[in-house]
Amino acid sequence: MTDDSGEANRGVTGTSDAVADAVDVLVVGGGPAGVSAATWVGRYQRSTMLVDAGAQRNLSARRIHGMLGTGPTTPAEFYADIDAGLDEYPTVRRLGGAVTSLIKNSDDRFLARIAPTDGDGQIIVTAKRIILATGVRDRLPDIAGIDEHYGVDVHHCPACDGLTAAGRRVIVLGAGAHIPAYASELLDWASEVVIITDSDSDPFFDDDQRAVCAEYQIEVIDGVARELVGEPDALDGVRLADGRVIAGSRVFFSYAHHPTNELATSLGCETDDEGGLVVNALQLTSVDGVYAAGDIVTGLQLVPIAVGTGAAAGVACATSLRGHATVECVPDPAPPTRNFTRPDN
Repeated sequence: MTDDSGEANRGVTGTSDAVADAVDVLVVGGGPAGVSAATWVGRYQRSTMLVDAGAQRNLSARRIHGMLGTGPTTPAEFYADIDAGLDEYPTVRRLGGAVTSLIKNSDDRFLARIAPTDGDGQIIVTAKRIILATGVRDRLPDIAGIDEHYGVDVHHCPACDGLTAAGRRVIVLGAGAHIPAYASELLDWASEVVIITDSDSDPFFDDDQRAVCAEYQIEVIDGVARELVGEPDALDGVRLADGRVIAGSRVFFSYAHHPTNELATSLGCETDDEGGLVVNALQLTSVDGVYAAGDIVTGLQLVPIAVGTGAAAGVACATSLRGHATVECVPDPAPPTRNFTRPDN
């Protein structure tokens, strides 16, 4: 086992189940929240390992929008720029792989088992702090052509991609009582909105919901979507199981997304009714030493917000380590923060 510097294992690969490394902070997840957190921990010169399984939610998007200081950028450009930025922080290392288990030891250190993308076996890492940025998994429509169209003219997030639907006829796919409200969001941009209920008679849509849809001129079609008609970026519509083709040049869907919270729940972190992690103002979960950021925390799921919560988690995590020894190549740590009270007059 190495000391906190981890210098002996900078090129670590999975070759055995021996303890391979020890770091101050382990960041799980290489999306916008995770890389933001790792960046800020790096700015505090803490030894950090960022584990990235390469399954970021926005990889299929054509462009990432709304980031101040940059125009619309492709996910590849976005992450390449981030990778270049992380190179400025020598205490931050990146490892391709998936954390398969995470436990808290009696000495308040965390032990993670990691299955590396390159190599066999497992890497075992100990850390003083954890930042979870594991995101959510979306349920995609079971419809022919989804792989080619997703991220081009089929989307799941109105806030992210609604502007691409400006002035267009939009088809909404999904099941559940929330769909009429979801469809109404798209009226901020679309000229027309039509809902395909994904059943021949959707029991989740009651008469009141259908009446409200009619009031806002949202057409409701009972049917099962089977195929996207047209080429990517030249969508003509959606073919139903009964052969009808519903015209539209953009599709938005909302079935379900599942927080990737298995590691968090195994540690005992509190979750809300939606499965998101409960955090305080410092992004600290209910388990001391475990922070969370990004889509795994319930709220608006936007890249700028993920970056912001990741930064908050990174700074809070790093400052919580004041007074703890760190890597040898950086100055001595600052003393623990103390609360000084003014004496009574």
